[in-house]
Amino acid sequence: MKPLPTISIVVPSFNQAQYLPETLQSLVDQNYPNLQVIIQEGQSRDGSVEIAEDFVRRYPEIFQLYVEKDDGQADALNRGFARTTGEIMAFLNSDDTYFPGTLHRVAAEVDPARERYVVMGRSIFTGAGSRYVGIEHPAEYVSHFEHLAIWKRGFNTIPQPSVFWHRAVWQRCGRLDVNEHHALDYDLFCRFSKYYRFHKIDELFSTYRMHDSSKSSQRTEAEVLDLSIGVSRKHWGAWWDPMRWRCTFSHWWHNRHLHERARHHARRAEDAFSERRYATALMEFLRTLTTSPKMARDRLVYGWLAAKGGRLFRQLAVISEGYTERYPDGWIGPVYRRYVEVPENSSQIVITATHSCQPGHRKIATRLFINGALVDSKKVQSSTTFSLGTDAAPYQGTTVMLEIRTDSYFVPSKLSEGQDNRQLSLQLNDISLTSASSLAP
Repeated sequence: MKPLPTISIVVPSFNQAQYLPETLQSLVDQNYPNLQVIIQEGQSRDGSVEIAEDFVRRYPEIFQLYVEKDDGQADALNRGFARTTGEIMAFLNSDDTYFPGTLHRVAAEVDPARERYVVMGRSIFTGAGSRYVGIEHPAEYVSHFEHLAIWKRGFNTIPQPSVFWHRAVWQRCGRLDVNEHHALDYDLFCRFSKYYRFHKIDELFSTYRMHDSSKSSQRTEAEVLDLSIGVSRKHWGAWWDPMRWRCTFSHWWHNRHLHERARHHARRAEDAFSERRYATALMEFLRTLTTSPKMARDRLVYGWLAAKGGRLFRQLAVISEGYTERYPDGWIGPVYRRYVEVPENSSQIVITATHSCQPGHRKIATRLFINGALVDSKKVQSSTTFSLGTDAAPYQGTTVMLEIRTDSYFVPSKLSEGQDNRQLSLQLNDISLTSASSLAP
């Protein structure tokens, strides 16, 4: 069997003592045998150095600590990477974490023989003080041009804590720009994408913590976008490069302010419609349409049809099954599947879920299937917690396929200013195997 490659992770640390233990413990919990972690400490004064020293003392085979003054995060990372020896590389900020099993999966996916030099998984926002907490970071890569054209979507779609690369990538594209203090990961990945594709793994690799002192919370979304567009410009190429002219035309054509203007008119259209000011609602709808046809269709037309068009439209709207698992924040989509082992003494299979009313998602019909057969269904019309269940006797001692299907869903990004594009139906609270006497009346 081929030995596992060495993975080198750099952890830049500076005054994050309240989060650092969880970050370092998540690395220990990987149980990955060939792991090298460089803790690049910028002379913290909040106890971070002592925390790092404790991990080095307990796990000397994993951690190496270097305490020295640096010129910012990019400089700290460059110093750390210069000390690494691993075949696979990444960096994990001192307030983020990895999910268990991430490094084993990465070791299996980074493979130059298959042209997989850079891989990325998914990441979810945690922490406090942000409306994005509990929502996944966008994770999508199309092409080098689309990565540069950040004005088209308004945000970076590469989740930094979930990106890993082969050492050959760093040797060709590496060292971070020490003059870049905010969008340094976007800058690095712009260079990566010029030569390599980002291979997406549809699995949660990391948590991305939001808190008041994090860089992501220090600036508005508009400011971050402006900074990122400035970074993108550095990678458009010389004046004779076709990429430069493609980016120049795209930026001029798209106009980065259109999206926010469309949101503004869409909100006014919704408010006017709810207040029965139909003439104003129509005018604001037309303004949304001329600014962003996609938003007019997805947010306004879809929302109205879902609310007024009844069950048939909602069923037709569920075009594809998409993600069929449970998200870390408890939500499921229009289709959820899971294999469940049913012990011999089980008498009931019960699922408990919560419906939260949203615009266009106020009524919902939920059906429970076991091995493809419908066993229970329920319709609710208000925000509530409810249960579905069936007799477990026919399935005792076997493994069954449990499936939950709903006729309605909503997309958070179409209702607010976030970037959560998931199709969400219910919050799945529990799947239990229980006795009939324990069921609620």
